[in-house]
Amino acid sequence: MNKTITNSIISTSLLCLSISISAADVDVGSREYKILLDTSLFTGDASTRASKVSNYWTALKNVIENSSIERDTSGSLSLEKDRTIIFYDVEESCDLYNANYIFRERIENGNREVTLKYRSADRFIATKKDMDGTESGWESKFEEDIAAPFISKYSYSTKQDISNSKNLNKMDDPVGLYPGLEDENFDETLDIEKVGNLTVNEYVYKNASVDLGALDAEISLTLWYNESVSTTVPIVAEISFKYEDTNEDFSNNVVTRAKDLFTALQQETTLVSWNAQNSLTKTATVYQYDSNFCD
Repeated sequence: MNKTITNSIISTSLLCLSISISAADVDVGSREYKILLDTSLFTGDASTRASKVSNYWTALKNVIENSSIERDTSGSLSLEKDRTIIFYDVEESCDLYNANYIFRERIENGNREVTLKYRSADRFIATKKDMDGTESGWESKFEEDIAAPFISKYSYSTKQDISNSKNLNKMDDPVGLYPGLEDENFDETLDIEKVGNLTVNEYVYKNASVDLGALDAEISLTLWYNESVSTTVPIVAEISFKYEDTNEDFSNNVVTRAKDLFTALQQETTLVSWNAQNSLTKTATVYQYDSNFCD
């Protein structure tokens, strides 16, 4: 073969390899599997809610330890986080959501934290978003979310603390906090509003895990309530488990056992009775809470 042609082929191959590597240059730091639960099964005051979460953990623990999964568990589901969540977007047009972004604020113990998240079924698109923050100590993570029956979506997100005096009322506020949004050419003069006029009270029950081999998976049960309507009837209930490795070094045993557990959550009789039928995800619930918000 002509030496010039050979060199050209090698150069092209190296270029393609370089592009491939750079397109996936952000490792998946965690994989989280999520199942929506029947909200009516968690209705009640704080004490009743805790009791029902405990009942679910008993059922889940029994499946993990005594079914075909046969893995060890540790801990139990106890209240770990009690905080408020607000999503912001442009009313009527929902510019952020329609561009696959989620912008939310969490308030816990008087401290404010904002998160910008970009979600896509295409990993290569998600990794190419500029998610840098502007506040000191901002943190980014790239993760895979897996919904039933086994639907993957990748999310690239950055969280950062903001002062109590910081306003979040114009599109230039999220753009100022996340300069990468300038690439989307949003109209920064537009007002942003509380999505669905909804303030969410979130309760997260954690401190339980399952041994998957090289990695443990952390289990969480999350309940969301409309702050202004009820603190006893949740609008969303979700069970999830996730495992983490910043270098994306997930062994075959870990991912196979995780998939088996996810299948059990959907098929084991004692767990299926807890599952929701045709429920919306947490984010979709917020955006559809007021059906006119995005019209």
